[in-house]
Amino acid sequence: MEEDAFLLEEGEGFGGDPSLHPADYGYNGEQDYPQEENYDEEGERGYSQDVYVPEVVKQFVSYLYKHIREKKIYDIQSMYEASFNKITEKHYKNSPWPAVEAVAQFANNDHLFGLLYNELTFRHIYAKLNPTMEQRFDSWKNYSELFNYLLNESNLDVELPNQWLWDMIDEFIYQFQSFCQFRSKLKGRPMEEITLLKNNPQVWNTTTVINYLQSFVSKSQIVQILEKDKQGQTNETSNGTADSSSNNALKMLGYFSLIGLLRVHCLLGDYHLALKTVAAVDVNTRGLLTKVTACHVTFFYYLGFVYMMMRRFVDAIKTFSNILLYINRIKQYNSRSQAQFDQMMKKNEQMYALLSICLVLCPQRVDENVHSYLRDKFSDKSQRLTKGDEAAFDELFIFGCPKFVSPSPPNFAQIIEDPVKNPAGNTNQDPLKLQKSLFWQEFQNESALPTIRSFLKLYTTIDTGKLSKFLEIDEKTLRTQLLAYKHKMRGLQWSGGSPLTGEMTPSSDIDFFIDQDMIHIQDSKVQRKYSEFFIRHINKFESIINDLGENKAQ
Repeated sequence: MEEDAFLLEEGEGFGGDPSLHPADYGYNGEQDYPQEENYDEEGERGYSQDVYVPEVVKQFVSYLYKHIREKKIYDIQSMYEASFNKITEKHYKNSPWPAVEAVAQFANNDHLFGLLYNELTFRHIYAKLNPTMEQRFDSWKNYSELFNYLLNESNLDVELPNQWLWDMIDEFIYQFQSFCQFRSKLKGRPMEEITLLKNNPQVWNTTTVINYLQSFVSKSQIVQILEKDKQGQTNETSNGTADSSSNNALKMLGYFSLIGLLRVHCLLGDYHLALKTVAAVDVNTRGLLTKVTACHVTFFYYLGFVYMMMRRFVDAIKTFSNILLYINRIKQYNSRSQAQFDQMMKKNEQMYALLSICLVLCPQRVDENVHSYLRDKFSDKSQRLTKGDEAAFDELFIFGCPKFVSPSPPNFAQIIEDPVKNPAGNTNQDPLKLQKSLFWQEFQNESALPTIRSFLKLYTTIDTGKLSKFLEIDEKTLRTQLLAYKHKMRGLQWSGGSPLTGEMTPSSDIDFFIDQDMIHIQDSKVQRKYSEFFIRHINKFESIINDLGENKAQ
């Protein structure tokens, strides 16, 4: 950390100089500075000319601008993750930050810095406040200007922390998702707002959002870089970045946009294209994917969900299990902000809910820690799911799935022309209902298969008539369900390469064939390795004994 890094602590000076205290700048830490912000009739963001900017904010802007210009990544990251949140918590917990026009002079009126500052402050509005329509429009305009600058600048010379770059793409998609939900909630909305939405179809347009993400992927040449990495052909420069990308910020934006496209296509329900988008990402190699924990978790969450919706349950179970074990290992060493940690743990709970659905449809052996958590938290719902309880399914699916969006807006023109005949309603839940109903149909088709499996596991041979009596169905229906079991328990399983590819492999732990009226069953499961269980617990007990010995010695 550079000595002049800006940190906001009680009694700590600016620029790392302990002789400089906030009080030296006329700030005593007790004043409340209300943010005066207004919007004109056209929806443009305005600000009061006489708005008072606290000295601590002036210094924050000045030092952040200085560090960005000098490319001091560690200092930028410290201000981004620590100082901004501390100032927000103390002065802008329930109000927006000052408008960029009020602080631009402290950053030499730099255009790029103004766009980055706006990106931070709009994100704060979305996180802590309830954004108005004008603020949603303004945030879109700011993202458009920022992304156009980053994409079109011929000699882009800017370096930002990976966490900020990821948050930029993540927030961009979140705000798009939020606006899609917002524009579909029309019940009780004033006609002026509906007219404003109709007259601004370009704001948070689905095609434009995807084009921005795809443009970062193309401009950064990240797909080519990842392909060369797989082949071991990438030449690294002295600063550790690839030769094919002269700017690391653009390279990381391209990579994060790949993950963003996976998320967007998943929100739109295009699961095949979602997997095709991340074909170049190597999930088995520690590299760019693990540079930002939130990116790592997001990727595996959406990848697992896509596999689940495509009925590739074995791949979904493996994907969820791997990332849940990873979260379990790192959560006790959390060094992220509380908001980032809370978001990660929310994804953790969502993945457990989705995993419980997958395990009901396709029972598989999972890690003991994952199984133990599922047993403690979701055993009741899993039992209800096994019996075909739709309420339990709704509860788990709605909690675990992402908030789907519609790519097209409602028909505002019909509502405006004849509000009596075409009253404004809320359609924001329609995409979720559609996806849920489609998966529920699949669940109903397969819900009887785990019961059949449970009976088959009890025998090596069994007569079809006897099994049909156990299941309380006729033999003709039993043969149909056994054929369905053979079909459903065989599917694509990922074996390396693109996440979209796989080999046709049986997913069940038993195999069987029918010879006239006799079913012959073979248990094909792999024997469990108990050695790992005992070694792990031996190490745990040794650690406890050592701790007890140290405490006794003290």
